[in-house]
Amino acid sequence: MAENTCAFRVGCLLEIRVACGYRSVADVDDMIRQIGLAVSSISPEQKYVIAADWRAVGVMSPETSARARAMLAGTNARVVRSSILIQAEHSIAQLQVQRIVREADNANRRHFTNARAQHTWLSEVLTPAEAARLAEFLELT
Repeated sequence: MAENTCAFRVGCLLEIRVACGYRSVADVDDMIRQIGLAVSSISPEQKYVIAADWRAVGVMSPETSARARAMLAGTNARVVRSSILIQAEHSIAQLQVQRIVREADNANRRHFTNARAQHTWLSEVLTPAEAARLAEFLELT
């Protein structure tokens, strides 16, 4: 069964895969817990880059959406760049994610419907090893 995951695999690239979606506030709270655990493994002053694959995320309830916005906003202080990959075909979910990203209030956070565009944007601030790992994560290789 697919699960939502969060981990640093190479350097300061935090990989988040939301394979089960965010069906409830509890799902978002679980991801907040996972992010906290992952981030606790690096030094407190270390900043990081987030690559999130939300292609399995559908339309969320208002409560779940609000919690997802709070989750994003909660990482703002240490995030160099953050991106969320979503399905272009899910227009309602895409609009919801656009709003969540905007309301998270971080100019260094974007959403994408194209994995190559996401990779290009994040690679501007990644090491070569991190960029190579990101290509694997996004299944571009």
